Amino acid sequence: MAKTTVVWTTNAKFDLSEIGSYIAEDSPTRAVEFTQRLFELTVQLQKFPMSGPFCQEDPTCRQLTLEGYRIIYEISEKGIDVLTIISPGRDAVRAIDSAKKR
Repeated sequence: MAKTTVVWTTNAKFDLSEIGSYIAEDSPTRAVEFTQRLFELTVQLQKFPMSGPFCQEDPTCRQLTLEGYRIIYEISEKGIDVLTIISPGRDAVRAIDSAKKR
């Protein structure tokens, strides 16, 4: 089985950075570990792009979850685009809509 290309959008990279900065306020070590775990979770998408369930808010997107954080991605003929990471309590509809417009 061929590997699929996984691309993190600028928006998703920004979200990851913001999550890391927020966690680092309490624990810089935990911030590095957690953001690395979020990033590494998407590696499975190279071989199993449909492994994440569909998003309830947008059925064209799929998601992976880790400790309440949702990694939202889309599958296309070109590969996989990681669109955004939704933190607990964040408005998911608004986050997905915003990420898809960029």
